[in-house]
Amino acid sequence: MRYSKRGSLGDLIAAHRDLKKKMDLMIMEKFLGQVLDAVEYLHQMNVIHRNIKPSNIIMIDESYCMLEDLSAETLMLDEAKWKIRALEDPFFKSWMAPEALEFVFSPKSDIWSLGCIILDMANCSYTNKTDALNTRVAIREHPKKLLKALDKIWKHEIAKADGITGVLKAMLEIDPENRISAKDLMNFPFARECLLASGIPLSIRKHPWPTCITETLLQGGVPSVLEVMNCFLDRPEVQIKALEHLLALVDQDEDLPWILDVVESVANIILSHQNNLEIQMCACKLLSKILNNTLLYHPDSVPGEKYIVDALLSTLRNYPTDEELLSVVCRMLMIVSSNEASMEHLQKLCTFTDINECLNNFPHNKEICLSCLGLLWSLTVNAVLVNKTPLKEAVQLILKILDIYLSDGDRAESACSALWVLSLQGCIEGGEFEHVTLLLLKCIQLHMQRPILVNNAYLGLASLARASELAVFRIVVIDEDSPGISLIKKTYQAHRDDPEVVENMCMLLSELVLYDEIMPELFSNKIDEMLLEIQARFTSSEELIKLATKAIKKMNESLPQVKSENNA
Repeated sequence: MRYSKRGSLGDLIAAHRDLKKKMDLMIMEKFLGQVLDAVEYLHQMNVIHRNIKPSNIIMIDESYCMLEDLSAETLMLDEAKWKIRALEDPFFKSWMAPEALEFVFSPKSDIWSLGCIILDMANCSYTNKTDALNTRVAIREHPKKLLKALDKIWKHEIAKADGITGVLKAMLEIDPENRISAKDLMNFPFARECLLASGIPLSIRKHPWPTCITETLLQGGVPSVLEVMNCFLDRPEVQIKALEHLLALVDQDEDLPWILDVVESVANIILSHQNNLEIQMCACKLLSKILNNTLLYHPDSVPGEKYIVDALLSTLRNYPTDEELLSVVCRMLMIVSSNEASMEHLQKLCTFTDINECLNNFPHNKEICLSCLGLLWSLTVNAVLVNKTPLKEAVQLILKILDIYLSDGDRAESACSALWVLSLQGCIEGGEFEHVTLLLLKCIQLHMQRPILVNNAYLGLASLARASELAVFRIVVIDEDSPGISLIKKTYQAHRDDPEVVENMCMLLSELVLYDEIMPELFSNKIDEMLLEIQARFTSSEELIKLATKAIKKMNESLPQVKSENNA
């Protein structure tokens, strides 16, 4: 490293931090533009810096800086030396990407470090040295930590907070596969402004082509259109026209043989133009039609490549307030979650937090609500999850939605499905047992004609009865808020020819009969007679007979005691 009398960017940040002074926007943009340009050049040369931090960015003069300490690129090829160096100073380590701590480096690791520098320049006026360190360490653990840090940038009215938070979301993705590259970062408006402020020419700033040129390029068939899209990825006007052209082709024929060939190109466009709402909307509409047609005509061929999920989540996170766009994206996420590979990828990417945010912000939007509840069910039903905190938060959001939209059969049906899987995951606790049980009972009562809703509601009630005595007594007690055991009899009469509904109903009864205190109520409603009828009618359903027989046996064992209590 060369010596500079002016010190490093770290010294500049520290001086502002001591004075609790906001970083001048022009200074911030100049230095970040130069560093981004340097990093992008290194990556073009297949060099990973591996040790980007403010102390390694030296100040040449008031408007010029240099990225130093390139020896780290060689030193950090040795794992033993890296471990020694990484432990020398916790502040050194705090700039490292999550994967770098495991001695895994890529160009994306440099992007994380540069993102930490942007965050430190933005928050230097309201955080001390220790808090800044703790923030850098915390954001490596969970996306929520980053969102809290970004909220503070807005709260403290940092200049161009929208641009800064936008690039930080893309740069500080915990999973390096989802983290933006230096080249793609240059498409963000804030990054462009930084490059312009630093005096670096932008090859990406091009004048739009005349429409006639674009139309001429797109005159060929689908392969030709895809080639044009891939060759002119940096020209938004070409991408929009190409997407519109493909949309028209999809509308003409719903089952085109080439339809899945377009998916990768469309996903690539979404990821390459994250800051262009018009492209995002057009690309998502095209991708939505492709996925809907695939689900309709080839349900076993729903694509499961990671890049599709990455593209959709990037749009979801970059446009959290655009209802029209989110409606399309949430629907597509639900479709792709039917693919096992996509489902597992979504689980790894903390998608539950995104689902909760949409449910919280748009409970009034039926399409978003249904898609999010369906996605929640898909990602949870067979999952083995360690962190269940987002799922517990989802319970509260679903209860709020049901409290408002209980009479809406579609919402109620999706909510019952979600509450069932959440109860299986053990995410319903304490005082929620009674509230959830009551709402499931009301859903059955109000929407008895919906077999899917009834099935999932009874599965949820059985799971709750297995876990909570309070849930059992809420099912049994008859008052103005609870229909009681009589609802089970009504369900049987309404669905007596549907073995699946009857089986799930018997599953609940097999849990209820374990409680001696409610036996009198069961006998008074002649549940034993109903079970005998079920046993006689469904002789070919092994599991159903097993459940009914188990419940009858338990009731017969309790009969003498019930008669004794009645006589007394």
